[in-house]
Amino acid sequence: MKTLVEHIESQDSLNRFRLIPGRIFLDTNVLQYVQDFAEYIFEHYRESEERFQSVKRTIHKGERLFSEIEALHDFFVNVNRARFEFALSEAVYREVVDKGDSSFLQWFSDVWNHWSSVVSDYEADEAVSLRAENDYQKALADKSLSDSISKKDLVIVLDAIRFDCDALLTTDRFARDQNKKLYIFQNYKLMILMPSELMKIIKPYQALWC
Repeated sequence: MKTLVEHIESQDSLNRFRLIPGRIFLDTNVLQYVQDFAEYIFEHYRESEERFQSVKRTIHKGERLFSEIEALHDFFVNVNRARFEFALSEAVYREVVDKGDSSFLQWFSDVWNHWSSVVSDYEADEAVSLRAENDYQKALADKSLSDSISKKDLVIVLDAIRFDCDALLTTDRFARDQNKKLYIFQNYKLMILMPSELMKIIKPYQALWC
């Protein structure tokens, strides 16, 4: 079976361009990594080529997350020139609050302000399409969906569908299951993507905004 990215890459060039996600839901773990390694992600600064190090954690070269941090840099380095919208939800807020980290809560607030601004820029009721609302109601009753992922992950997936997102960016373990990802994409047009997978999708077109 093809992976989700292989399925997208098999499309013709026009469809691949159309599938570049415009609205991206940020899972709590991605939000955390962007804060922890902001110097590298936004300024390309790091003390060692062999590891990423912050006050909270160290990720060594060869670990799975090392390439994901590199991909976050490749994505965010010129993001201000692009058309991307970043969504969050109350579920992410609760997870951030549970960590008891005031600086992380402030970072969440900064991104939440961006999301609030995105929504306010739309005309009334246009920020979320009717299709998204219908998909959300369908997903709530979808036993194949609810039985295949944890309750915690399901809440995030449902929020991404409800907010009409094209992609959910995460490093969670459930994002490695290609069967689940293909099912969610085919039924709800939501791509569950690791940062490295997101870069594979947008890399051929990134010169348009870099």
